[in-house]
Order: sequence, then structure tokens, then C-alpha cells
Amino acid sequence: MQRKIIFTLNSGVLLLLTCAGCKSKEIPPPAEFINVPVYVAARTISADDQAKIRSAPVLRAYAVGRYVDPNCRSVMHEQHTVYREEQAPRWNLIPQPDADPVLMAQRNRRERYADALAGQITLATHDMRETREMVRKIQESQNSRKRKAEELTAMIDELGKRYGVVSDNLLKSSEYINKLEAELQNLQKEVELLKLQLRRKGN
Repeated sequence: MQRKIIFTLNSGVLLLLTCAGCKSKEIPPPAEFINVPVYVAARTISADDQAKIRSAPVLRAYAVGRYVDPNCRSVMHEQHTVYREEQAPRWNLIPQPDADPVLMAQRNRRERYADALAGQITLATHDMRETREMVRKIQESQNSRKRKAEELTAMIDELGKRYGVVSDNLLKSSEYINKLEAELQNLQKEVELLKLQLRRKGN
């Protein structure tokens, strides 16, 4: 009987594990690194990043007082401000990965791929923890049922022993009662015999 109970519990555990495997979430694979497109067309360069690509021109303002036009002595210019480009803008030839749109897009692409992979690993870890917890609970339930089955088997054995003792006592009691009935019948016979003898003596 105990073997049947344990076999039934093991069958239930296998069925629960099979159902748990069927209901587990399918983890989609992360996007391939080469399939992530790079969009770099017509990207506006911010003012902070422009210095990494090209230097700004050096402009200076000069305050000029009244002066006679050197080309025409009959013309005088009033005082005014003159703006002069001291240094033209120059290209920055030092590599700037943060300012390169292609490098930035590739870095963002790698980060997105890494985030997808990390999310996949996190989801797989979470599912693994849930599966382990489910298996632990099933094992605890199985152990509890096994202990209950053992206790029930022990109780049945004890009950069988007590039943045997009670049956033996009942048999002995029945034999003793039969003896008492036989002795009572013998006493009744003796009483009847005494009564018969007394009647004969009285006559």
C-alpha cells in the first residue's frame, strides 16, 4: 500500500513538472548585432559638439575714430567699429569618438544589443528561480505526503495489532463464557437431582 502511495505521488510530481515546462515563457532571442540599422543622415550637430569637429573663427572688434579716406581726401569717415576675422575656422583633426555620428550610432547599437542580451539573461534567471521554487514546493509537498503515508501505514499496522489482540481476547472470553455456561448447566442438573432426591425421601 505504501509503494502504491509513493508511486502515485511521483506520478503527480512528473505531471506538474511537465505542465510547468509547457507553461514556461518562451524567451525571444536578442536582435542580431549586424541587423541593427545605423541612422546617421542629416543629424544636427549641437553647439557643444561643434568644437570637436571645427574650431570657431577668432573675431575681434576695433573702435576706429574719425579719419580721412585715404582714397579721397575730401571724404572723412565718422568714428565706428570695425570687425575683423583674425583667424579663420579650422578643422579639428584630432579623433573625437563622441562627435562621430557613425561611432555614436555603433555605440548605441552595441548598447541596445547588450541591453537586449541582459534582459534575456534576467528573464531566464527569473524563470529559473521560479522553476526552482516550484520544484522545492513540490518536493516539500511530496515529503509531507510521504510522512503522512508512513504515519498512516504505522497506524494501520498498530490497528491490525490491536485488532489481533482484541480478537484473541474475544476468543478467550467466548471460551470462558462457554465454560461458565457448561458449569451452570451442570449445577442446574445437580440442583434438579437434589430436588428429585428430596422428593423421594419425603414420600
